Amino acid sequence: MRQKKLLISIVYAFMAVSAWSFDLSLANLYQYSPDGKTFTEKNITGDLFKSLRETDKEGILYLSGTKSTAIPKSILDTALLSEAENSDFILYGFLKVTGNYYDFEVKLYDRVEGEIKTIFYAKNTTSDYDELVRTMSMRIVTYFYKTLGVTKRIEEESKESGVIDIESGLGYWIPFDPLAESLIGLVSVHLSSSLTPMDPLFKWDIFTFALSYGIGGDYSLGMSREGFESYFLHSVRAGFPVTLSAIWHYRNKIILQIVPELQLDILVQDRLYESVVREKSAAFSLSASLGYEYLFTEKRLSLGFATRLHTAFYENILFSIEPTFYCRYRFNPANKGI
Repeated sequence: MRQKKLLISIVYAFMAVSAWSFDLSLANLYQYSPDGKTFTEKNITGDLFKSLRETDKEGILYLSGTKSTAIPKSILDTALLSEAENSDFILYGFLKVTGNYYDFEVKLYDRVEGEIKTIFYAKNTTSDYDELVRTMSMRIVTYFYKTLGVTKRIEEESKESGVIDIESGLGYWIPFDPLAESLIGLVSVHLSSSLTPMDPLFKWDIFTFALSYGIGGDYSLGMSREGFESYFLHSVRAGFPVTLSAIWHYRNKIILQIVPELQLDILVQDRLYESVVREKSAAFSLSASLGYEYLFTEKRLSLGFATRLHTAFYENILFSIEPTFYCRYRFNPANKGI
């Protein structure tokens, strides 16, 4: 009786594994150039195979290369190859080199149904070959994960909570009327830290969104234009940035930021026949930023460019615009080793 129960358990375990996996073969991919002159020495078949293995974190793909060295270029070639390989699914396709770009197309052939189930496509510059391969492997693996219905679970497990960002930037600012005629902006610097409670917060199409809250400060220096009485203007702001970010294709990030803040302005004038004159004023200020970031390995370090619009609510409202380059580093204290 005990042996019988053990046998039944083994059978059920095998059935469960079979239901949650795919037998997938990758055929040799061919490469060509329409002009017959531009070629690449990249091993696209081997590189895609390796990337698929690394991307399949759940291990649901029984991935193997075809035993045959044949390069299928049509559905008929693939049908014949699939019979010889005895695989449920076969991936086949091509890499086209066009000028400075790669066009990468891979088709998924279903041996049982005798048809192409779907076509995967990716395009990138020749300098971004690694990103091209990663994009293709991610699209292939995501297709199978969605087929099994495990994508939502994986997305939940991949979420990070309590992510902290530290950002510093350097820019140049331009005042508008009524100060534009007499004042020229020299330099601006800022430093901030923010907390992202959950990343990503939600997804839409190819975009993942996150919302963060923080605290930060800015310093801007300006001086009088030629022809006006000499002075320097020091502006200090302290506020609470709220940032909505959207990431797509793993490396690109757009940010939209709103910062309610307190602005302190100090005008310093060294008069010729008098002592140094300092005039102070303060007002509530509101800043809005739109920026782009490029994320590096593991999305921890990023470099970006943003345009900030500052509004200081004095009796005469003061506007200034600030193009800024900045660097951001993010980490999660809950994840050791980061």
